[in-house]
Amino acid sequence: MTKTPKLKNRIEYNREIITYMLSGTESTKRLNNVNWLRHEISYTEPRTLFYIPNKEQQPYLDFNCMRNLGLAYDYILQNPNEEIDEKALLNIHSILCTNTHIDGAHYRTTEKFLEIKVNGMRMSTPKVYEVPQRLNEIFYTYKNSKDDVLHRAFKIHYELIALQPFDDFNKRTARLIMNWILVQGGYRPIVFNRRGDKQKYKDAIANYANGNKRAYYSYMQSCMVRTQEDIIKLLTKSRTI
Repeated sequence: MTKTPKLKNRIEYNREIITYMLSGTESTKRLNNVNWLRHEISYTEPRTLFYIPNKEQQPYLDFNCMRNLGLAYDYILQNPNEEIDEKALLNIHSILCTNTHIDGAHYRTTEKFLEIKVNGMRMSTPKVYEVPQRLNEIFYTYKNSKDDVLHRAFKIHYELIALQPFDDFNKRTARLIMNWILVQGGYRPIVFNRRGDKQKYKDAIANYANGNKRAYYSYMQSCMVRTQEDIIKLLTKSRTI
């Protein structure tokens, strides 16, 4: 029961270390940090989360998807002070859908069920006509919340996934919005790039849906600590030119 507070302390400790390591004029370290995160978010993470073990199936993962993830991350870095609201959400989704089969920045037109189960039943999402109003409520709560940055980022990540506002690319959109909030709050993005993250990520979302929010937040924080420690190792090895 004490794991979450300990993780939060480690996150803040690591954040101070990374801030110190990136201070000064060592531009090589800064560039390596950005490039590593971009690579993990647009290349390694999708291969981890979209991987389908069945040889007869092929994951929907092509050059456009990976390029778009990188471009969306670039957009976040280039707009650190943009207000995160419905417009920002649509912008991110539009970038992710460029040259794909999905019509970007348009809300879904069909009813959906999530793969996760609540009380043994597949979790249904709000009705199509409810999506705009639910989004307004989500962003209103986010803007007026007194919770810390981590809590708000992780909470809106889950809420967007549970809402499923689009026909596809909902989880990757939710992760980018979460990371945008973290960047604005002075943190590094979280990447899900380890073996086993695909199932653990789904389990964490299911835990939240079934009322076990502590397990969800604990998993998200553990992934943040892991990402921070990877960045610290990277920065330690970086050399100025």
